[in-house]
Amino acid sequence: MSDKANNKIQKLFVDNHYKKFLLECREEVAIKFSGFWEDFSKQEQLTWLDSVVRDSKKLGFGNECLIKDYLNIVCKIGKDFLKDPSVDDNLIRFITDSNFSPYVRTRDANRWIDKNTPKVTQPEKV
Repeated sequence: MSDKANNKIQKLFVDNHYKKFLLECREEVAIKFSGFWEDFSKQEQLTWLDSVVRDSKKLGFGNECLIKDYLNIVCKIGKDFLKDPSVDDNLIRFITDSNFSPYVRTRDANRWIDKNTPKVTQPEKV
């Protein structure tokens, strides 16, 4: 990573509530999905989580509870699952359908994935 990119990331992750939230998420992912962070440095983990949070907000999952539920979805089927042709189209339509409550979308999507997708995908660096 270049110095400019490192400085930008450092400014983003100043001691604040958002950083504490990301650190909490990082620990939860490490516990739920053993080995998930194998090839990532701590800073790369935070950067990856930040990009997932930004994606979740675009889909209407704005509070911490919904973000964590969306994070579980991403950890199970991959960060770029919306563009992945191997992911069930009905699942993508359901997750992105704003006619349903965001709580229902994340809860039911997680249930469906647990039932129908046996493996966890490994994250790719941002």
